[in-house]
Amino acid sequence: MEKIKIKLDLRNHCIETEIKKQYNHRVSLGLKQGLTDELEAEIQGLKTALEQFDFGEMRSHHRQLAGGAGQWAVLNIGPDGTPVIE
Repeated sequence: MEKIKIKLDLRNHCIETEIKKQYNHRVSLGLKQGLTDELEAEIQGLKTALEQFDFGEMRSHHRQLAGGAGQWAVLNIGPDGTPVIE
């Protein structure tokens, strides 16, 4: 699997809410249209991020992850499934 990039829109909410939103959207899509390998990898990467990230610490150390006007981030999911925020 190649590295996957998921753009996170933080203009109206924090990173935790956006990752949950992205996760729920992809699960819904998978149920409606069926799972592809890429969609399954995205779902697993988002789930891992939700389970492993310390969102409170992330928001306190990186103010832009708390959301606000013009804020965007990228969730990179490596070939091994490890999620990293860019």
